Amino acid sequence: MALDLSNLSAADAVAALRSYPRRYRATLAPIEGDDNLDAMAQRVGPEGVSALDLAGDTVRTLGLLSQALRQVLVHDDPVVHAGVVDPAERVWDEAVPLSIPSVLDELDHEAAALADAVARVGPDDWMRTAVVAGTGRAVTAIDIVREAVRTGSDNLHRIDVALRAARG
Repeated sequence: MALDLSNLSAADAVAALRSYPRRYRATLAPIEGDDNLDAMAQRVGPEGVSALDLAGDTVRTLGLLSQALRQVLVHDDPVVHAGVVDPAERVWDEAVPLSIPSVLDELDHEAAALADAVARVGPDDWMRTAVVAGTGRAVTAIDIVREAVRTGSDNLHRIDVALRAARG
């Protein structure tokens, strides 16, 4: 079932973003009997991606969305990357070797930075817009924040599924 974010408030978004580092740590925590969680986290799950890849995607997506939010709030008539609204457009050019500790440290930073930015948005700025590159579609500041919350939640669930499959 898809997460309904249609009534997401700024305070709810901040709370969700601040909770992701703790929740990801809990999901990626070693389980008694796991010999090597890093190796298990790198196993490709039923969706064709590993838990570690999904955690890395969350980190990169939060960075992309944080930058897009900044553009919407600072510039008039900004254009943002298509990956802001379409996960299929989020293609990360270089494979970065990840470990669970490194990706969780990066998640701490990206989630906190975006939560701080969301907390500073004034009530009149939520409907500021940007154009999505290549589509002509308008996206608002609140749409960007909703996408960040959705991505964090969806990827957390997908990580759980991938780890359960890896544990077989």
